[in-house]
Amino acid sequence: MTDFFYFRGLSLTYAKSSRKQRDFEQSVVNKEHTLIFLTGFSGSGKSTIGPLLANSLGYEFVDLDQSIEQRAGKTINRIFEEKGEEYFRGLELQSLTGLVERADLVISLGGGVLENDDSYALIRKSGTMVYLKSPTKTLARRLCNKTDRPLLKGDKGQKLSHEEIERKITTILAKREPRYKSADITVETDIKRIGSTVEELTRKIERYLRTATAGDQ
Repeated sequence: MTDFFYFRGLSLTYAKSSRKQRDFEQSVVNKEHTLIFLTGFSGSGKSTIGPLLANSLGYEFVDLDQSIEQRAGKTINRIFEEKGEEYFRGLELQSLTGLVERADLVISLGGGVLENDDSYALIRKSGTMVYLKSPTKTLARRLCNKTDRPLLKGDKGQKLSHEEIERKITTILAKREPRYKSADITVETDIKRIGSTVEELTRKIERYLRTATAGDQ
């Protein structure tokens, strides 16, 4: 008799868990927001948090910059050097246009993709935008030894000092911040461990999608 109630309890627990998951999956289907776009400045943690978040949601992870490099057969730095920023933004839009035809993706965006009006409009229309926010000083510390960030180099491609990088980040952020702030969800990435940040993001995304779906009904 004890075994009967034990297994019955397990069955009820599993049923509740399965029902909760089905409800979330259905809310995603109804909203048609099965795309999660991670935005934020370089160094904000998109490439680190993205794969973990995708795994938590049961989605696939795509890094937009890597997708562009694979398509072009060149690094981002090389594209900037040979073709310039405007050409690169065009490649970004082409890659995004292909990705929004898919579903169940967490997409890590390049730091400046929102500066392109067409890319920004496509992102806002196609999914849920998440802003990973970090203070300027934190970003400068994380980026000071990076050599693969073309916008954080000098006019002649030279390496900048820590102070110069911090000033440049401040200038670029001032330009991008209005669109970063238009994100559906914002999380600060310098005050918690990565695991805690991913858990917080997962909860916020599920809550946002449920609320959005309820508003559509």
